[in-house]
Amino acid sequence: MGDASETYDERAARYERGDIDVSPHAKIYSGEDASRRGRQLIEMVLDEDELAELETAIRRGRPSVGAVGPRGESPKRQVRLPVDLDRALTERAEKEQRNRSDVIRDALSSYLRAS
Repeated sequence: MGDASETYDERAARYERGDIDVSPHAKIYSGEDASRRGRQLIEMVLDEDELAELETAIRRGRPSVGAVGPRGESPKRQVRLPVDLDRALTERAEKEQRNRSDVIRDALSSYLRAS
C-alpha cells in the first residue's frame, strides 16, 4: 500500500502492475468527506421512498441476540474450527433448518449448563 509520500509516477506504476485497482487519476476520500460524497451518490440513485427505507434499516441496525427489545449488546466471538467439525455443524444446521450461529449458541449454552 502506498503512503502519503508516494509520487504520481510511483502510484501509476503500481496501477500498471495491478497492485492497486484505482486509477492514479482518482482522488481518494476518507472520513467525513468520503461519507458525504457516498451519501450524495446514494441520493442520486434512490428515490425518496427508497431512501427513507434505507435510513430506517440503518437506524434499526442488526437485531440483538437475547436482549429485550430490538437493540442491545450482543458480543461477537470468533472461533476457528477443524474442517470436520465445521462440516458437521453445517450439516446439523441444514438438517434442522437453522443457521449455524443458532446451533453454536445452543450447543455452548448446553455445555455451560452441564459444567
